[in-house]
Amino acid sequence: MTIVISLGIFLSLILLIEGGYYFYHQVVSPQQRKLKRRLPHEGTNSAEHEILRKRQLSAVPWMQQVLSSLSNLGGLEQLLQQANSQMPIGVFLLLSGCVGMVGGLISAFKDWGVLVALGLGVVGCLLPWVAIKIQRKKRFAEFQRQLPEGLDLMARALRAGHAFSVGMKMVGDEFPDPIGPEFGRTVEEISFGIDVPEAMQNLTKRVDCVDLKFFVTALVVQRETGGNLAEIIEAISRLIRQRYELFGRIRALSAEGRLSGYILFGLPFVMAGVLFYLNEEYMMVLFEDPIGQMMVLGAGFLMCLGAFVMRNMCQIKV
Repeated sequence: MTIVISLGIFLSLILLIEGGYYFYHQVVSPQQRKLKRRLPHEGTNSAEHEILRKRQLSAVPWMQQVLSSLSNLGGLEQLLQQANSQMPIGVFLLLSGCVGMVGGLISAFKDWGVLVALGLGVVGCLLPWVAIKIQRKKRFAEFQRQLPEGLDLMARALRAGHAFSVGMKMVGDEFPDPIGPEFGRTVEEISFGIDVPEAMQNLTKRVDCVDLKFFVTALVVQRETGGNLAEIIEAISRLIRQRYELFGRIRALSAEGRLSGYILFGLPFVMAGVLFYLNEEYMMVLFEDPIGQMMVLGAGFLMCLGAFVMRNMCQIKV
């Protein structure tokens, strides 16, 4: 166990040094601050700008080379982009490693056993990923909430005689994140020569929203068959609002079931914390004894299975 603790402390120090190096060069460095001040005001005349866009995965050179050689990081990179996270993949992996190492060290210092240490390490490594997933989900929900208003603005722009790209640009200029920057990026892709259907398909890949897919499908069909685009957009906006109204009713009817699920899932953790505070030796049997460890793993698996079943029971798709 002493070797495990020493190795964990050594790796933690390495990760902290790397994190401090990145934090200084990306946030505290005077050159980086000067560059961030110049970028919004200067165009391609800046000496720091490059013609080709480079895929920066980490500010550390050797980590950038290692991550660039990996071909299965596209999903993680897309996850960070969808969550609108400015964190490079290297920093995300570094943060996951640090949190996982802290969980393992806590278990090692408490002498809870190797199995518990591995479990806490895995949970710690997954915490940043869960946080990014939650951030992405909130951003998608906010995009879906802003979409009807954005479509109404586009419909009014089309009725006023503006082009489709101008209407999207107005949404990108007038609306905040996430719909504003996403529509603005789509307009930039169209300006750079990408076809409108392809640019809209790229938008659906960046934002996982069912209502947005309805809009893109209707737009592609309209460009092939013709029709009044303003009326189509208004009809889609009206349909989205009706779906929101129905979804709100369903959430109100299923509130009791969801609350019961939260209470049933959180009650064992609360009772375990109370018992651990009142009688630590009594609770430590679950973590020190092999049979207790198997019971904890079995209970955790059954709780996760029950939470999954109750979530599917209460989650009704509209």
